[in-house]
Amino acid sequence: MPDVVPIKPQPQTVPAAAPSKKGPRGEVVIFATWCKSCRICVELCPTEVLAMDPDEDYPRIVAPEKCTACHFCDTHCPDLALVVKRLD
Repeated sequence: MPDVVPIKPQPQTVPAAAPSKKGPRGEVVIFATWCKSCRICVELCPTEVLAMDPDEDYPRIVAPEKCTACHFCDTHCPDLALVVKRLD
């Protein structure tokens, strides 16, 4: 009778998920001297990167890591007081 060798199950491989991009995708620069405190940028930001500074009444970057470089803030700013630079 031939020797019987048990077959070991092969490990199953699961395809790796696409790596998620962590960190900010954009960088916001605010020119406070140009700002007239209209709050449009703060209201339009979908990820709440910006908030109004209560002491100086102009926008502040409060969560830079959340910036997706959607450009809602800088394209709607009537005074061009914001610039968003895309990071890749």
